[in-house]
Amino acid sequence: MQPVALNDKAVNLSASDPCDADRANNSTLSIQQITSHYDQDKTKHEKTVDTAIVRNDDADAGTLNSFEKRSSNTQIDRHTKSQFPTVPVPGVKKPFMYNLRTSKNFITLTILLALFTDMVTYGIIIPIMPTIIADMNGDSTMTGVLVAVYAAGIMSASPIFGILSDKMASRRLPMMIGLSGLLIATIIFMLAKAYWLLVIARFFQGVSGGAVWTLGLALMTDSFPANEMGVQMGKSLIGHTLGLLGGPPIGGLLHDAFGARAPFYFCIAFATLVIFCLAILIEVRADEVLEIRRYEVELRERAIANGIPVEEPKQTSLWELITTKRLIAAVAVTTLEAFDLSSLEPTLPYYLRERFAMSEGQIGLVFIAFTCPTIVSPLAGWISDRYGARYLCSIAVTVCGCFMLILSIENKPLWAIVLTLIGIGLSTSSFIAPVLGEISAVVRRTGDKAAYARAFAIFNIAFSFGMLIGPILAGYIYNKHGFKWNCITAACILFSSVPMLLLWMGDRRAKMEDVAMYELEEEERKRMLHEINIIKAERKAAEELNANTLV
Repeated sequence: MQPVALNDKAVNLSASDPCDADRANNSTLSIQQITSHYDQDKTKHEKTVDTAIVRNDDADAGTLNSFEKRSSNTQIDRHTKSQFPTVPVPGVKKPFMYNLRTSKNFITLTILLALFTDMVTYGIIIPIMPTIIADMNGDSTMTGVLVAVYAAGIMSASPIFGILSDKMASRRLPMMIGLSGLLIATIIFMLAKAYWLLVIARFFQGVSGGAVWTLGLALMTDSFPANEMGVQMGKSLIGHTLGLLGGPPIGGLLHDAFGARAPFYFCIAFATLVIFCLAILIEVRADEVLEIRRYEVELRERAIANGIPVEEPKQTSLWELITTKRLIAAVAVTTLEAFDLSSLEPTLPYYLRERFAMSEGQIGLVFIAFTCPTIVSPLAGWISDRYGARYLCSIAVTVCGCFMLILSIENKPLWAIVLTLIGIGLSTSSFIAPVLGEISAVVRRTGDKAAYARAFAIFNIAFSFGMLIGPILAGYIYNKHGFKWNCITAACILFSSVPMLLLWMGDRRAKMEDVAMYELEEEERKRMLHEINIIKAERKAAEELNANTLV
């Protein structure tokens, strides 16, 4: 009896010995079950792929905003099960608390806490920095350098983490490294006695922030379907807004109540909590990516043998992404949100102190008016998931500009200022959540499945740029012309961006196309995982049969 090669393994399929034949039939039973299921569903899958192509009448071969050579309308039933269910591998035991550690709610909560930790670490130090600098005989220029250095750290690190993350299967591990760096940098800042140590610590806090944002948002994209992206991103952005606007009042209150190191202990505790959450989180998609990469050659050969078209992997450069109109509009909205909020951070406290003689604690309470409306972020994401980002973002930016004009009116009572700030918080929370879904859609249309982290690095840079220029421009205008013209300038900038958003952002039709493309990708991914299980079963059967043959 001569063994026959089966998937690089020697298998004896001779039936001259009845025992061998019996063993062969028993060993290959699972393969027959899997492959028969695959043969029955292959035709259905091919029909699904053929019908799940979306027509785009505005196709433009020169941009990334169009489908190329797409012909018919989408016919996907989102409530049906996949044609290629994952075949369980015998003998594999799930890790402890597997369902919790892989649940969508746990992933969203982890990213929410990560964004909160990053932004609260940025903001919590702002009210106590002047005291720290004064103890070192410094001035306001040195304080400004620390603010700018943080933004520089984010802007320099984001593209690096984006490129590295897209080459790795896991987002979790580099994100843990970034948060560990944030933890160490915060401890150094707390203990530093020299100004140069403060500069280094602040820079690496920014670097860590770049890792948290870039990798955290990419992890969200890996974990959620296109028709849920807005809602889930909106939930996670609650942590971002709470940290950004709640950081200064939290820092001031903790400093006054418990001492100079209390704000740092607060940040250290949250950083430790997020690292723990990431340590126990299980990235199912990362494991699947590794499996697909490991069997890439076999999958390609089997696809060709089964008559399934095989596309060459596509690579999208940062320049291609940056020059996409839809991404430009999303980046503009990101910069506007950061600019709008950060322009009020340094000027509103001075205005309230001069106008109403308010204390630091009272000013911190006024800033809470910004944070309350963050609960609308998931609602804004839900709307964008169904109707696209174009009109939602355009209306929200316009409304925000109107509230900025109202804020510029002089001699308003304090209650009117608080209500206006609530309106600004509502509008800004509405136009940032849909942006993240837009960025994911741009990457999906390029065909490069490994460019999400790079795209979110661009988002991160845009946000940091807005945070950098907002306080500088607002501080200059406030010193020269007063708070009124500071608000009017911000409103004019917001209004001027609306035409671009109306022209370039995705509408309801574009959102439906994005969902259809995502579902095609998901069906292809499940097909490959199904094929991998067949390959594994064949190899296991071959090994068992060879072992029995040698006995």
